[in-house]
Formats: sequence, structure tokens, C-alpha cells
Amino acid sequence: MTKTNSSRISTRNPFETILATASGGMAVALSTILSLYTLYRMPQGGSITPASMLPIVFYAIAFGPFWGTMAGIVHGLLQFVLAPFTAHWASIVLDYPLAFGCLGVAGLFAASSDLRTGQKNIFRRLSLISLPRLIAAIWVAMGGRTVCHLLSGVVFYRSNILEAGMNPWVYSLVYNGTYMLPEAIITTVLLVPLAVLFRSRRT
Repeated sequence: MTKTNSSRISTRNPFETILATASGGMAVALSTILSLYTLYRMPQGGSITPASMLPIVFYAIAFGPFWGTMAGIVHGLLQFVLAPFTAHWASIVLDYPLAFGCLGVAGLFAASSDLRTGQKNIFRRLSLISLPRLIAAIWVAMGGRTVCHLLSGVVFYRSNILEAGMNPWVYSLVYNGTYMLPEAIITTVLLVPLAVLFRSRRT
């Protein structure tokens, strides 16, 4: 049986579907609540939060890229509703559903579908992958979100940045990296010990 077929079968598992849906709702809710508490807010959008990305990244690793991406998109749309900040109507797509949807990329580093569905405790699904793989999942997901914000900054703020005599790519990278780097570090510092905890309980 191929991995693709296995994945399709697992997504049709009624229990797994219910678990994924319920857990996704909780992940989005928790991420949204955490995003309301900012440690630092950037002047032109973006902020450092107390690990508001962690629930979505964890969810993606626990249920895979499809569910993770869907949860990220929903969270991104909620972010736009609660705290909209946009330079152009088209930037809404890059800065909200697409950027947060990229957090679902963490699910590409998840354990196989068979292993995940065999573990009903979703927290213990973290222990199904190695710590280096977990860290890679976090940083690739955060990198995907950063790229979306980077492109948005270059495309929609380009004229203003050029008028200021700066390189749009460098400015956008530095600006978005100022809050995304701390976000990635905070998520890593909190999620890795959680994985270690459930790894030790598994043995």
C-alpha cells in the first residue's frame, strides 16, 4: 500500500476525523487567544506573542499538513478580522490566510499517517519524530510564514521603501525577521521540552 493511499484511508477514519476537527478548533482558539497578548507590536503590522504559533504548529505535526494548513488558514482569517493591517487589498491574501496557512508545512515532518492514527493521545504524537525533525518542522513552518510577509512587504511597500533610499528586499527581511525570529525561538523553546516530556513518558 502506498503512503498516499494510506493517508487517504486514515483521513476517512471517523474517529480521526472527529479528533482532528475538535483538536483543530481548540488549536485555532488557543492561538487566537495567545495572539491577543503581545509582547511587542511592530508599527506596520506584525508582533511578538507568547507562543501564539505553537498550537498550530503542534496541531500540524499531530495531524499532518492538510489539517495543519486548514487550521492555519482559519487562524489567519481570524487574525484579519480581529486585528486587520493591510497596505493593499491583495496583501490580505499574503499576510493572512497564506502566511498562517504556511504553518501547516510543519505537518510534512510529522510521523506517517499509520503511526499518527495509532496513537490516540495527540500529545504523544510529538514523540513519534526525532527532536531534530521537530525543530526542522518548527523553523520551516516559520520560514514559510516569513516568506509570505517578506513578499507582501516587497510588493506592496516597495515604492515607499525605495523613496527612503533602501533596498525593499533587505528592509522587508529585516522588518519581518524582527518579530518572526523571536516567534520561532519562543515556539522552539516551549515545544521541544513538551516533546521530551512525552517521549520520556512513552518509554
